[in-house]
Amino acid sequence: MIIVNGTIEAKRKTGGGGLDPVTGYPKKAEASWGEPIPCQYIPNQHNKLGVVNGEHFTIASYTVLIEEQEFNAEQIRLKDRAGSLLGEFSIMQVEPLEAVCEIRLTI
Repeated sequence: MIIVNGTIEAKRKTGGGGLDPVTGYPKKAEASWGEPIPCQYIPNQHNKLGVVNGEHFTIASYTVLIEEQEFNAEQIRLKDRAGSLLGEFSIMQVEPLEAVCEIRLTI
């Protein structure tokens, strides 16, 4: 059982593949976000010390727990309980936790 403090949405790519018959260029895939999945997220690292070319940014990584289900996304969007966007992240590791029927995502 997870203690829900946010949601994730998986990025889904549709369309694309093949070549455009008129131009001969590859067709562009369309991206959309899936349905919100309740999750528990724990920050591994979160600070506002990143600087590139004088521009500041937030460095963040999280561990996310979701209930066991079919999950095969490469990118997710993480939101807190209030619906505020915490960021869009690539998934580094998906680890099924069979003893507790959960999936641990490292992002």
